Amino acid sequence: QSSKASSYRLPKWEELLLPFVGPEIWQREVPDARAAAIFVQQWADTFFAADRGAVARFGAKTPVEQRHTSAGCIFKFRPVSTPSGREFADLDQGGLEFLAETPANSPPRLRARRTAYGFKAVIKDNSEQALLRQFEQDWEEAAGVS
Repeated sequence: QSSKASSYRLPKWEELLLPFVGPEIWQREVPDARAAAIFVQQWADTFFAADRGAVARFGAKTPVEQRHTSAGCIFKFRPVSTPSGREFADLDQGGLEFLAETPANSPPRLRARRTAYGFKAVIKDNSEQALLRQFEQDWEEAAGVS
């Protein structure tokens, strides 16, 4: 019997399963999670503040509302048929949440995951992809990546 410690390490199950919580649909390593959260918030304010008309410009068909979180921003879809009095917290036709985080033993990252999809809500894949495509383009431009 050897008393040497094995070099075998157990998988990091939390990290391996994380993309399935939400589910995650986009992820990038970032130099600084806090700076990434601020970028997401400023990007959201620039393009998705009330009456900006960004949705049509990005190619999305579903109107979007956004709110800041401590780790980034939540975008929720507000279909045209949604009653005007419905609060942001009650929107359940889907959305995306951008989260900037620094997990233990992993580099900082920025993730986008689906959120706020209520029962029988149809996934708004085209609108999600339009929003992500524009965000990624602006993120890379700001980072100087070509």
